[in-house]
Amino acid sequence: MVRRADKNYKFGTTESGRAIEIPKSQVLRYHNRINKLLCRISPPDYLMSGVKGRSYVDNAAKHRGERAVAKQDIQRFYQSTTRDIVYRGLRKRLHCSSDIAQTLADLCTVKGHIPTGSPISQSLAFFVNFGVFEHINQYASSRGLRFTLYVDDLTFSGQKIPKNFLRYISGYLEKNRGYKVHKNRTYHATTEKEVTGVILKQGGIDVKNKHRQKIDSMLRRLSYFSDESQKSDAKTRDYFQRLIGHLYSAGQVSPGYRTRGKEMVEIRKAIGIEGQNQNNK
Repeated sequence: MVRRADKNYKFGTTESGRAIEIPKSQVLRYHNRINKLLCRISPPDYLMSGVKGRSYVDNAAKHRGERAVAKQDIQRFYQSTTRDIVYRGLRKRLHCSSDIAQTLADLCTVKGHIPTGSPISQSLAFFVNFGVFEHINQYASSRGLRFTLYVDDLTFSGQKIPKNFLRYISGYLEKNRGYKVHKNRTYHATTEKEVTGVILKQGGIDVKNKHRQKIDSMLRRLSYFSDESQKSDAKTRDYFQRLIGHLYSAGQVSPGYRTRGKEMVEIRKAIGIEGQNQNNK
């Protein structure tokens, strides 16, 4: 499998045009197994992604009620997490012997970096960078700030974001891992704050206006698509699938949307339109 190298992967692009590397079935079995083992490690409180019972909504909720919020992203996180970073992380943090670390690093990387479309990508990228994120957490705490991490999104909050704080974090990541940081943003007390797609305001959380407007726009077309004469139309099936998906997503932030999503499922069933996925949600 190691000798097959990049032949272990299928290559393509996402709808947004991003390159994606997907492991083929044989190496995928290894990735799934390694991922299950990594997920047995107790995660730190600040890690909000890839942890059962934690979500992007919980990530945002950790910062509600704070006067100031700052955030930044690691650019091309998986592509920038090189085979060398993986090898060193396996040796130093997971205490693998040199030969085992070499084999695992080869099995878990493609084109010299962590693959973008593997189940192992998220957990491995975190644990081989564990020391870096621990330092950031301690540095933030020493300055009275709360830190959370959601994949490659770093969020900080507190009474005030110290001057040059984000510059230090950016410099630290570049110096220690070669990571480039972008999308730096600081929100002050009177500013409506957006964290991982969720709005923080008045001590609570809310759905983004853009997301709310999208749902409202789709609901205005409900009478047309709920007409039984449309039930064989592929556009009707696609309409309900997208609407229900938007409602359930918003429902993680505001429960009323989840209730409306269940109503849409019943309407779809009543006019004889099946869901596109296996469980017909």
